[in-house]
Amino acid sequence: MLILSLAGGCGKEKEPYSSPNFSNNSPDIGTETDATVTDASLNDALMIASYTDATMSDASATDAVPASLTDALPMGVYQDNTYYNGLAEFKIEVDGESWRLFDSVEVASATGATADYVSNLWYGYTSPFDEDTTYAAIASNTQSGSTIIVSYISPTSYNMPNYSSADYLKRVADRYEDVYVRNVTFLGQQYDVIDIPEEESDVGRRVQFAIDRDGLIILITFTIFEGTTLEEAVGLLKPLYY
Repeated sequence: MLILSLAGGCGKEKEPYSSPNFSNNSPDIGTETDATVTDASLNDALMIASYTDATMSDASATDAVPASLTDALPMGVYQDNTYYNGLAEFKIEVDGESWRLFDSVEVASATGATADYVSNLWYGYTSPFDEDTTYAAIASNTQSGSTIIVSYISPTSYNMPNYSSADYLKRVADRYEDVYVRNVTFLGQQYDVIDIPEEESDVGRRVQFAIDRDGLIILITFTIFEGTTLEEAVGLLKPLYY
């Protein structure tokens, strides 16, 4: 099920959704985004993701961040049942039971890579800036199989350094009917988002958020199966405050 959520779901095309085809170097670039969010559950999830009881002056929020995060590698830091992403400034907290984070062997197995390859990325021996697509974290619901996947696209590796998060999601959205790129507030920042309904994706409902950071497109993909709600999955993410 997890492999299907990673590899399928692009309409009738069965290419990995996180690896756009830049072979002709001329993607169809959208110039406008639809800022209207019509789905009630997405609205609710965005409200959850935009709200936090921490503030910039809240010392407890700062104390909760590992000291090493300020010098962390782009792929992020794992500590216990929490994944910290310093590049996009968010964290994923799981309980280790109903939701759990994959280790490097499991990420490698799910993405068709080798464990050494994933470990080299996570420990900084290989850079995501030099790779087409990399996976920084996968959280999975142990009952439903729903997933939260943090992955990176490096436009420069495709010889398209100006390719943006909105461009990327527009390319994915064009494979479906009535799926549009929207710009929303998510985790306290401006993200582009697409919401692909279950009946169109073949792998459960898929909601994908994207943001540009330091030459990378950071993707946060929620693949939601029966037994899990989008609100539940989004509730595992929180913004970081320093």
